[in-house]
Amino acid sequence: AGADWADWGGTPGGPRYSRLDQITPANVGSLEVAWQYNFGTKHGMQVTPLKIGDAVYVCDSDNVVVSLDPDTGKERWRFEAKPVEWAPWAACRGLGYHRIADASPEDVTRPANASAVAPAACIERLILATSDARIMAIDARTGKLCADFAEGGAIDALRGLGPVEKGYYWFNNAPNVFAGKIVVSGSMVDNQYWLQPSGVIRAYDAVTGELAWAYDVGAPDRIGAPPEGETYTPGTPNAWAQMSYDPELNLLYAATGNATPDYFGAQRRPIDEEITSAVIALDMDTGRRKWLFRTVNHDVWDYDIGSQPVLFDMPDEDGGIMRALAMPTKRAETFILDRETGEPIVPVEQRPAPQRGAAPEERLAPTQPFSAFPSLAGDPLTEAKMWGITPFDNLYCRIKFREARYDGPMTPPGPTPSITYPGFLGGMDWPGVSIDPERGIMLAATAYLPNYTRLVARKDAGDVEPMGKAQEGLAALVGLNPQLGTPYAVGTGPFLSPLMMPCTQPPWGRISAVDMRANKVLW
Repeated sequence: AGADWADWGGTPGGPRYSRLDQITPANVGSLEVAWQYNFGTKHGMQVTPLKIGDAVYVCDSDNVVVSLDPDTGKERWRFEAKPVEWAPWAACRGLGYHRIADASPEDVTRPANASAVAPAACIERLILATSDARIMAIDARTGKLCADFAEGGAIDALRGLGPVEKGYYWFNNAPNVFAGKIVVSGSMVDNQYWLQPSGVIRAYDAVTGELAWAYDVGAPDRIGAPPEGETYTPGTPNAWAQMSYDPELNLLYAATGNATPDYFGAQRRPIDEEITSAVIALDMDTGRRKWLFRTVNHDVWDYDIGSQPVLFDMPDEDGGIMRALAMPTKRAETFILDRETGEPIVPVEQRPAPQRGAAPEERLAPTQPFSAFPSLAGDPLTEAKMWGITPFDNLYCRIKFREARYDGPMTPPGPTPSITYPGFLGGMDWPGVSIDPERGIMLAATAYLPNYTRLVARKDAGDVEPMGKAQEGLAALVGLNPQLGTPYAVGTGPFLSPLMMPCTQPPWGRISAVDMRANKVLW
């Protein structure tokens, strides 16, 4: 990216790299605050702003969008997407941007308050995806809804999903706007019940809001909406991370999650296993799948992919250039693929996976994929690496470690406690990685918090219900999620001491630089 930052990842390929060079190692320490803008939100912020022309566009987690003067921070306009039904873990992580291609330069550059005839509305539009599953187009000049978009400026993205309880389907990533289309797939509450809303990926025309295509793995030949009386296939893996786009290949790249619930999968269908925890390439015109690469086999660890696939070019042995894709994962494994074919550029090995202690009804995959690209997962855990602020919580953590099963990476959950490392926070989660294309260096921020997990038989789980409506007995003690439709509820979360500190010794996070050409960690 250069003077503008018009995509969540800087450009459609998502490298999160800027060519701007005014800020350097020599002067960064002397930077001072130029201005501040306070949204006043109670729900925090996780947003990557867009900077386009002479404006900065930002949203907050209450689905408020503002246009700011980049020199002064002064608010030019403010848009509030009311009413908003709050959803668990909802956040506005960014906006999409679309400029109508055949608009004249005068229409785009003329100030909105010019004395001449006002330019046409919504030539430049911001796309907002809300926490109550609406997709809205906002005039970038005025902050008003684009009346010619969908129905009064908004799409109801719950259409086609069937009955959806409030809070069970929302958007918390930035809309992906590529090649004149808005591409979305919803977020969902984990571990509530089997056959939650569909993970369908849908593309809408960025001007009209009309559905262009839908990728529903349960109906691979259907491009449009389901017919009257039917829905998109429920329970399929979704794609809640940011997507990427290669305009030369006209391919969209989406990273997928797993079919809910996360920690028991014997009930899953072949269509779920097919695309679980994978990166897929879709034709941008039709939404039809070109290739798929799966990063986990039969995922029962909540290792859905939260990171954006990152597109970059790398030299080959013959002096040419390979079109590459880096897929970072919660496992802290990074898979380097040919983005035209999906074949690994850096070798991938299927290694035997631990099997001990799984639920008797479960069907684990015998192997799991590991990349020859440097792993950032850290060393395996040991009892000696258990940690505490005091001798007492250190002792507690050592005892809990001994009580649990831990056979290294991919230790399966089961009726006795198990430790998953990295945990569901990563490795690499939704912030993803950055790639410096000039030097071929990947920068990654990784977390080092294990999960402590136990499956609880339905008869022992009490009356635990979806979304925590009833928490009694054992459910209240361990914070169970119901996983209805399976034989087990699940209790899982970061492995913490009674003082709510990690049971593993620091560091609990790292920033790492990897030389992608030499295939080694620099620091």
